[in-house]
Amino acid sequence: MSPSISDRSHCDFEATDKLCTVIQRIFNSSVHVNSVSPLDGHLHPICRISLSNGVQLLLKGSPAPMTPLLRREKFVLDTEARALLLLKQSGVPCIPPIFHYNARGNLCDSAFLMRHYITGATLHEMEPWITPQNRRDIDRRLGILAHKIGQHVSDSFGTLEQVASGAGRRSWRDAFVVLFESILRDSEDVFVNLPYAEIRHQLSRLSPALEEITLPQLVVSDFGRPTQVLVDRESKQLSGIVDLGKTLWGDVYMAEIFEEPSSSMLDGFGTRPGKSEMERIRQLLYACYRSVERVTVQYYRNRDMIAEIDARRHLTAILTEMADI
Repeated sequence: MSPSISDRSHCDFEATDKLCTVIQRIFNSSVHVNSVSPLDGHLHPICRISLSNGVQLLLKGSPAPMTPLLRREKFVLDTEARALLLLKQSGVPCIPPIFHYNARGNLCDSAFLMRHYITGATLHEMEPWITPQNRRDIDRRLGILAHKIGQHVSDSFGTLEQVASGAGRRSWRDAFVVLFESILRDSEDVFVNLPYAEIRHQLSRLSPALEEITLPQLVVSDFGRPTQVLVDRESKQLSGIVDLGKTLWGDVYMAEIFEEPSSSMLDGFGTRPGKSEMERIRQLLYACYRSVERVTVQYYRNRDMIAEIDARRHLTAILTEMADI
């Protein structure tokens, strides 16, 4: 029996004929696998594959069958594949080229994607070695990258899967409320103690501010988070983004990097978010969504109490600011 890529303990694909067939179809028949290295600590089982032609690939599979998932996480692999394919066509820098995506899972009975492997460490890991100038350079490059990603537009709002299937929303307000309600239900499913009535009240009261957004742009909601940014260890420059699983068609300013943007990032982005009351409200709504998500995910993973406490404090502060509007 072939090893399953959905099994975290099995990453030995060198004996998997189907994997070799896929690799040889992408490159050529003379290319073979030199080594396979599992990368632990991820929701999806991930392996780095070194080929005989010097190319390094990253193979990402579906989570193990019994892994508890948020509603959106069930589609993360498909979302990332769609985003990578879209950005590959326009040659956006720092985005790894995707070589293959199989949603049906005829390789080892699991869906998987195969893309170029980006070397580097996360910005979070590199913080002690990053100088102020390094950080300004990284932020500027992130701003440029956010702008290039946002140049992709659609005719409706929502997740990439919804829009691709014709189920997108004409209103960003409607799409965002559906997205927010999804994470609230994830939280309720596992009995997380949150002020649901207050959150839903503020969402209902303030969501009209979202009606000003009329152009669906491509946005990665956690874009700029230090754990999602890859930095070259030697040059201390931006080398890539960890994943694109939280990409959607929405407001480009929903990206996390706009919550507390640096001047360098805004310079790279090219335009600055407005300072109107409506823009402030939208940023509070996005920050509220991210805070609820950060609290909720702790109940689906190995719980990090410090991260949860920080997220709860942030949520409380945001709700207080919302109530004052």
